[in-house]
Amino acid sequence: MLSACTPDTPTAEQPIQAPAPRSAAQAPTPTPADTLATLHWESEMCTYTGRYDTRKYTARQLTDTHDLLRGGLLSTSATVFRPEDIAKLSVDTLEAEYTKVLAHVKGLQPVPGAPWRELKRRKLQELNDQYRTTRLTILGYANPSLLVNSTYPAACKTYVRGLAANNDSMIIASWQQLVREQQKNNSIPESLQERFEQEATASNWHEYAQVALIGFGWWNCVNATIRSAEPTEQMYRQYEQLFVKVQSECEDVD
Repeated sequence: MLSACTPDTPTAEQPIQAPAPRSAAQAPTPTPADTLATLHWESEMCTYTGRYDTRKYTARQLTDTHDLLRGGLLSTSATVFRPEDIAKLSVDTLEAEYTKVLAHVKGLQPVPGAPWRELKRRKLQELNDQYRTTRLTILGYANPSLLVNSTYPAACKTYVRGLAANNDSMIIASWQQLVREQQKNNSIPESLQERFEQEATASNWHEYAQVALIGFGWWNCVNATIRSAEPTEQMYRQYEQLFVKVQSECEDVD
C-alpha cells in the first residue's frame, strides 16, 4: 500500500528531523556469574573444563550423561589365547560384574532430553546383549552344543559344529578354514598356517582348537551381533553444548 505524500512546498519551513538511530542487534543475555559452576572430565587424549549454568543442570546430571558417552561396559572376557586359561573363564565373575554394572547404568540420571534418554536405553540394550553373548560363550567351552542350539546366526555356528559333534575330522576342517580366513588379513599369512600345523599335532590339540574356533571364529562372529551404543561425534558436540564455555588441553600426537 502506498502512503500519502506530503506537499512539495510546505507553508512554513519545517526543521529536518535526524533519522532515528537503528537499534543494535540484541546480544545474548550473559549468564550471571554466580549461577555458573565448573565441571572437569577427561577423554583418552584430552582433559576438559566446562562452565555450566546451575539453573539448568546439576553436576550429577552432567557427570552421568558423560558416563553414558564412555566406552565399554563389561570387562569379563569370553575368550583366551592359551588352552590353560580356559579353566579361568568364570560365569560367576561375569554374573557379579553384570549385576554391578546393570545397577550402575540403571541408576544414571542424565540431563533431561530425548537424546540422552535414548542413549541410556541403548546402553542397557548393549549391556544385556553383551552379557548374554559372553555367558553363552563361556559355557560353550564345556558344552559346545549350547552354541549350536542358540539363536545366533548359522554362519557363527559353522565354527563350532565339529566341537558340538565331537568329530575330530570336522574340528580340524573347521579350524583349517578359520586359518584360511585369518590369512586374508594377515601380513605374514604363512605364520598362521605354521602355527596351526604345530598346534593341531600337539597332545592337547583339542584345547587349541577350542581357543581358535570358539575364541576367534565363533566369538568374532557373534560379537558383531551385539547392538552397540557407540556415541556419535554429534553426541559429543551436543554434550559440550550443554556448557556455557568449554576449555580443553590435549596431548600432542607425533
